[in-house]
Amino acid sequence: MNRMLQNLRTDTKGNALAIFAAALVPLVLVVGSGLDLSFAYMAKAKLQNACDAAALAGRQSMDGTRWTSANEAEADKFFDFNFPEGTLGARDRVFDIGKDPLDNTQLLGEASATIPTMLMYIFGYDAIPIEAECNAKRDLGHNDVMLVLDTTGSMAQRPSTGGSKDKIELLRTGTAGLFRALDDTSNGSITRFGIVSYSHTVNVAGSLGNHDILKDQLYAGEEWEQTVCYQTRSGWWWQTDYCTTNTYDDEDDAPSRGYRDQSSTRRTYTYDPQYKYPGDVTVKIGDTKWDNRRGFRESTEGCIEERSSVGQPGSPVTILQTVSQADIDEIASNNGNSAAYQWGRYDPDSQNGQSQNGCPSQSQKLKTYASETAFQNAVNAATANVTGGTYHDIGMLWGARFLSPTGMFASENPTQHGIVPVNRHIVFMTDGKLDTGDTLYSAFGVDRYHNRIQGSQSQTTKHINRFDSICDRVKSTGTTIWVIALDVTDTDDIEDCATTSDHFYTSDGSDLESIFERIGRGIGNLRLTR
Repeated sequence: MNRMLQNLRTDTKGNALAIFAAALVPLVLVVGSGLDLSFAYMAKAKLQNACDAAALAGRQSMDGTRWTSANEAEADKFFDFNFPEGTLGARDRVFDIGKDPLDNTQLLGEASATIPTMLMYIFGYDAIPIEAECNAKRDLGHNDVMLVLDTTGSMAQRPSTGGSKDKIELLRTGTAGLFRALDDTSNGSITRFGIVSYSHTVNVAGSLGNHDILKDQLYAGEEWEQTVCYQTRSGWWWQTDYCTTNTYDDEDDAPSRGYRDQSSTRRTYTYDPQYKYPGDVTVKIGDTKWDNRRGFRESTEGCIEERSSVGQPGSPVTILQTVSQADIDEIASNNGNSAAYQWGRYDPDSQNGQSQNGCPSQSQKLKTYASETAFQNAVNAATANVTGGTYHDIGMLWGARFLSPTGMFASENPTQHGIVPVNRHIVFMTDGKLDTGDTLYSAFGVDRYHNRIQGSQSQTTKHINRFDSICDRVKSTGTTIWVIALDVTDTDDIEDCATTSDHFYTSDGSDLESIFERIGRGIGNLRLTR
């Protein structure tokens, strides 16, 4: 017996099997926990990404600090897309999101799920719980937003897709979406809005001083050519003996129209108006309805004629196709002697030879609005007069002037409030291509007679070049330009003005309000706070 026990003690055959059997349980425990935990960590990472995406989407969809069921649905949609039921076997998904009760600019999100185990269930661990938290915030900061709005005659028409409202009505209601999206005053954000309504000129004199307006200026005057023919009567017929042509500087200087008849002789009169600029036949400002510059500025029809490009002579007005920062910023001195920096008065009563004229409603400088109603009333007033042709360049130029922190309104346009910078934006909306017409009376006079913009190209090309130059100049200052093409099929003239393709929108009119909302939501810094 002793010998058998001694042999058994010294015999090592089969020990490996015994040792493996003894180690199998802890080995399975180690490998199984590692495998199951790795799947759990992978699932947790996906859960966190889904939670973050949902929080950002929910915050991005909010108008100001309003949290609605639609915003919650948007967050849920992104969570479901990024972490659908069954991801890595996940069960019992839960996702909750809502506004932070202590900070209504922030969303708080929580997500949880369970991941079933593949090996650990042997030891009684059926599932591993995973959790994620996600908080998102949009810092609107401070913003100056200039609306440059097309109020040309075509805006009084309905969109080509139909509908019961004119395009101008859709514009007026649509802009409210922008205000709602940026309404964050309760958290200290300062957002100011300005409005430039443009057609073939702009109504801005109410924002200028006397020293900004020309005292005397030239318009295209009338010269009448009167042809008089002397006729004699032969039976029932009149025979022309000879004719002479007389020239008069004003229609009032010419004899009465028609003809003078005697029994056997008569004289017939015909008239042909000619328009000249510059030249001897001119009309000065003293002949207009505006007796003084203050009266002009305080009127409701304070539309202007554009001044010369800086560095060019003031008379005759000389405008380049490129626009410099000085063209945007420079102003006349208070002594009233800087005529080259002054704007003329748009006055159809003195201007001759035009086929169409009209003055849009007064533009509004940057200011804050206490309510959506107050903002809506301002937009309605600025877009009340719908008239004229489409000169994009004059609208964008004055949008830049009102917004510039280094120009004529510099004292009213700070670059920061406290230590927080002010972000500048232009929202440009039009329903058509640039349309000038050589006898339309615009901010550039009557192109046929004045030819103020230099160059040999067509008038349309010259205005497009100026518009492109202004857009490039504005973007170079860090200002963001958003462009909306309303009911426009050919957008080549305006699309490149937008800061990027993401800042360019097309609309058939029905979605205009939502587009303004999307622009508002795109202003500010969206970030995760956890």
